[in-house]
Amino acid sequence: MKTRQKLLFFLFGLIIAGIAACATPIAPTGGPADKDGPKVEFTSPETGTTNFTGRTFVFQFDEFIGRSSVRGAITVEPDLGIEYDVSWRRKTMTIEFEERFPDSTTVIIKLGTDLSDTRNNKMERPVTLAISTGNEIDEGKIMGRIRIADDGTGAGDRRVLLYRQPFDLSNKASYEAQTDTGGVFRFSYLADGRYKALLVDDRNRNKTWDRGSESAYPFFDEFITLEEEGSDTLDVIYATQVDSVAPSLQGVGLFSTNRMRLRFSENIRIEEDAELIVQDSAGENYTSAYPLYIPEKEPFVAFAQSERPLLENAEYTLRLSGFTDGAGNPLETEEMSFTGTAQEDTTSQRIITANGTNGLLQDEVFKVTYAAPITEPEITDSMVVIEGQVDFDDWPEVQTNRNELWVAPQGEWIEGVDYQFLVWNPKTLRRKLFEPEVWDSTEYGDIEINLQNVDSTDIHYVQLLSPGGEERVFTSFGQSTVLTGLPPLSYTLILFKDENGNERWDRGTVIPFNTPEHYYVQRNLKVQEGFTSEVNITFD
Repeated sequence: MKTRQKLLFFLFGLIIAGIAACATPIAPTGGPADKDGPKVEFTSPETGTTNFTGRTFVFQFDEFIGRSSVRGAITVEPDLGIEYDVSWRRKTMTIEFEERFPDSTTVIIKLGTDLSDTRNNKMERPVTLAISTGNEIDEGKIMGRIRIADDGTGAGDRRVLLYRQPFDLSNKASYEAQTDTGGVFRFSYLADGRYKALLVDDRNRNKTWDRGSESAYPFFDEFITLEEEGSDTLDVIYATQVDSVAPSLQGVGLFSTNRMRLRFSENIRIEEDAELIVQDSAGENYTSAYPLYIPEKEPFVAFAQSERPLLENAEYTLRLSGFTDGAGNPLETEEMSFTGTAQEDTTSQRIITANGTNGLLQDEVFKVTYAAPITEPEITDSMVVIEGQVDFDDWPEVQTNRNELWVAPQGEWIEGVDYQFLVWNPKTLRRKLFEPEVWDSTEYGDIEINLQNVDSTDIHYVQLLSPGGEERVFTSFGQSTVLTGLPPLSYTLILFKDENGNERWDRGTVIPFNTPEHYYVQRNLKVQEGFTSEVNITFD
């Protein structure tokens, strides 16, 4: 009996040990939320090891790792075609290759920032372990930085592919680097030779530029030549937001014979030159339409108004342009068929929004956007402008434009006087009060821009955005300019050199090679009342 009990205890112990060995570690709960990514405490062998003859590499982490994130985060360079296995013991990861490496070869094992802990916190920057099977290890280095064009912040988690001569961009790149959270990338342990670097939207992580589905952009230098143990730092390039997928029009709904609801695949913006054309079943232009507004709670929807009724059971095609997503990608699907309706318009006329969040300039029109085209006379008849202590219910500069109410100054808003606007809201049957700040000319400041190391014939464009993202200035200049009459706010300044005269910034092309146009962005550029803020920029 005792022998049987001992045997049962022994078997139970084996089962528990097996469960413990197979279980995925889970970090203990409690305490403040862990937001830090994992770090590598040490490796075996150490990076820089020469005359390496083994097949096994050990990485010791400071916390438990989400093991499902590991396989896609490991990169071996150059690609030797040798398979490997990954095993774990608590916080220790072991990579074992099935074959030994070739003689006199520098091998690099990288862990990318996709690697995360059990709480899905990613590593802050990539980790590189390099060894050599010969007496020497390659010591060449190339580094650079990528920034977001919208605000100048570091573009993290971007892929840079590096090709070593001879160049064949249809094949796998020789090396790959990933930017850290600051947008910095590094290639280390490179042999001497001639290289080409590309910023690639490598979606499938195969170290290959798939030209049919992935975008790629050059750096300022088409080629980089490294001497033995040499190094090079590439000029900063700017990238748009990681979103490179164009939005598409997914549906056209009719709320009435004139009112359209356009549904898109993602959040969209309406450009000033947006155009909507409705064609009949014969392909002839039937009527035009104009955008009304984008609902705050449904930023992937836009309402529009047709100039002519869209008749019941008639077949139409809507063609549109001037719509983009937040990253500036234009529509992929620019037309869609739909059927007319006899539905009567039941839209509740109401106030949607108004400008003036960041104040009004002295000659700026106060605009209120309504849900539908304005036909109600009470909207203009009930308009009250309070100028200081005086109420005006007959303000002369009031007009409507489609679904907008415009209240213009009589020349200019008076300096030193507060303005209030009482605007009729048909939904509540009450006036709504707006109190935008009106900036006095004495409060204005200026921005002086000076460019160094540029030719007097070069053309540059500057764009100035207010805190809400509205464009205040877009103009061209040569070597210097002064932006005047600016309210004392914090702005975003964007500047680029226009090489080809198309009045927009071009990121360059890989094939054929065209260098990116020089670009500069500065956030939180403060304009102080009565002062000139000076910005000096050097394009190396």
